[in-house]
Amino acid sequence: MQETFRLGVVFTHPTQHHAPLWRKLNEQPGVLVKAFYLCNENQVGGDRHLGSSEPWDVDLVGGYECEFLKTWNGKIANKIDKGLFNPGLISRLTQQNVDAVFLPSFFTPSYRLAVLLCKLRGIPLIMQNDATIITDDRYDRSRKVVMSVLYPSMFGLADHWISSGDHNEIYLRHYGVPLEKIVRGCYPVDRDRFEKAIASQPEEIQQIRSQLCWHDDTVLYGFVGKYIDRKNPFEFIDAISKAHQIDSRIRGIMIGGGELKSAIEERLASLNGEVVNVGFVNQSKLPLHYAALDVFVSSSRIDPHPLVVSEGMAAGCPAILSDRCGNWGYRDTVVHRHNGLVYPSGDVNALTEAVLALADDNTRSIYSQHAKEVFSKQDLNCELKAFLELIGRIKQQIHTGINVAQSSSEVSANA
Repeated sequence: MQETFRLGVVFTHPTQHHAPLWRKLNEQPGVLVKAFYLCNENQVGGDRHLGSSEPWDVDLVGGYECEFLKTWNGKIANKIDKGLFNPGLISRLTQQNVDAVFLPSFFTPSYRLAVLLCKLRGIPLIMQNDATIITDDRYDRSRKVVMSVLYPSMFGLADHWISSGDHNEIYLRHYGVPLEKIVRGCYPVDRDRFEKAIASQPEEIQQIRSQLCWHDDTVLYGFVGKYIDRKNPFEFIDAISKAHQIDSRIRGIMIGGGELKSAIEERLASLNGEVVNVGFVNQSKLPLHYAALDVFVSSSRIDPHPLVVSEGMAAGCPAILSDRCGNWGYRDTVVHRHNGLVYPSGDVNALTEAVLALADDNTRSIYSQHAKEVFSKQDLNCELKAFLELIGRIKQQIHTGINVAQSSSEVSANA
């Protein structure tokens, strides 16, 4: 093995969450990261699920090596597709180029090709996903039976796993991943970028808040994400509307876009301004909008580990979280009655009660401080530590293997 540890990353596209991790990992002494991207979504166009054509306006490809691989038709794909197949991986994923490979899932043929290449070529494979038993509950019995048979074998192909939370760790253990293969990490959010943006632009944050609030004592609740069915945006709207009838300070804002945009706007038109649709906000301004909020709400009915919750906490927002989101637990992003509240998904009355509970200034202030404390242990540094621990393990295993091979050669020579 080279003195420098070469980590190959196979990922669908550059994301605002993982690109800063590759950059920070690449800054570590003795570590070189090269990402092989299967498409250039977010670079030449926006997220189609958000209904936006705007590329992300923050740097996602600087500070580490990366390459956009062509698909089987000789072109670089411009969107994520479950059929992505990038044959260039065959020449990239070799022992001469990488010492280990990181992979997030088995979703595309290219991911499955990467697994095959690692197994055939003796390259250690690191994996991480955000799946949970909670979100798998939506599948019918026949699919669950198939998963129970296939997943232990599939997950066993990875040499090392990074878990992303309490429920994810339970999920990995459920499908047969031994504890000694798992290192605790998190799904990363770039705390430095959020804190710098918030600290450097207080006037703009105040301006945003002034535009969104009725008056100085408005309590502002935010929904951020795709306007799609599984994110359950109408539960947020209904709960805010009901809570406003009890406490007139309460108002909701929605940031995002997607296929339900027209239906949402129709619903909001029937209200009296209790909830307003801000629409799409690009990455550079998103931290400022989080900072303008008082509380963040995730009402999803299916959501393995929504990173928008961590983004809100980076700005000091306590969270209200549906129990169908996978990032609550004793050691996870949201700890019930500590830095947020967890309510039963589908129960609008329970969500309304949670909204009213966090309208209390003292409770909200305590939860906000706890949110910052919890998130400070779940930022890029948490995930960086997990990667560095695994890199150390792999280097030790390779070194031990070399020593064993050398000892065997010496015994043969002396025989």
